Amino acid sequence: MTSRFKVILFTAIFVVVATAAAVALTTGMKRSTAVAARVNGEVIYATDLDREVDAIARQYGIPDDDKQRNEIVRIVLDQVIEQRIINQEARRYDAVASEAQINARLADIRRNFPTEEEFQQALEQRKWTLADLKNRLRGTITMQNLTERVTNITVTNAEIQTYFNEHRSEYDQAEQVRVSHILTKSEAEARLVLARFRRGEKFEDLAQYSEDPGSKAQGGDLGFVSRGQLVGEFEKVAFSLKPGQTSGIVKTQFGFHIIRVTDSRSPQPARIEAVRDQIRGQLLTRKSEAAFQEWLKKAKTQAKITRVDRKTK
Repeated sequence: MTSRFKVILFTAIFVVVATAAAVALTTGMKRSTAVAARVNGEVIYATDLDREVDAIARQYGIPDDDKQRNEIVRIVLDQVIEQRIINQEARRYDAVASEAQINARLADIRRNFPTEEEFQQALEQRKWTLADLKNRLRGTITMQNLTERVTNITVTNAEIQTYFNEHRSEYDQAEQVRVSHILTKSEAEARLVLARFRRGEKFEDLAQYSEDPGSKAQGGDLGFVSRGQLVGEFEKVAFSLKPGQTSGIVKTQFGFHIIRVTDSRSPQPARIEAVRDQIRGQLLTRKSEAAFQEWLKKAKTQAKITRVDRKTK
């Protein structure tokens, strides 16, 4: 897999993880009578908490040490209590995520992966099932719905202009090239493909032999890329080529590449008209998150929370 597609893959998963930091425990889990906490009368069962702690410990390779486990239990319990308050308030404000919202978000995530196989691989790497992912999306979307209900945030044109002036370089369009490649496992295979190309066969046709499943169906096309999106050896060659030029064999950690540049874009300074909506969205998100955290802090002080001290297993 190319570095660019690795970025896409892990960005998609990172979005899921980052926005689902407060994980909701599902009500269908097996329960025992042991209680970890109560939130406004609702019970958080110890078995549910232990299950979530075990999952985190496995995912991050944390040894079963009493001291470390106690710390994880404390952190996870705080998150679960917070999520339980959010769920309670979401029901009160009619903000619980609908199945249609969850499925639409899931479809968006899937589209970020070149293939369904890579989507499944990303789930397996994190020891998630599709149901796990949907549960996390349910918590994320519910919190977003609730944020809209309990905050009233606006962004003015003056705020957008100020932010643009202070961060103008972030929106400048860097030099880009449109690049295609053919990836092989061995140098011998790459030499054979390169020889066929030099004899007149089309690069796009030869891409069928590529080991990169994400680009082979597009004739090897990776689209426009900027510096920093590709591994160093690949990037150095790609940005040294002019449109229409093809490289020799380039070795990277992923294998042996033949690189072709088909187009290029010169650096362009940003114009506020082109990025106004993007900045508005960024500022709305930032201000909404801050306002929601203030609201949540108040909701937590008003909630009746009881933690039950117990020994970890």
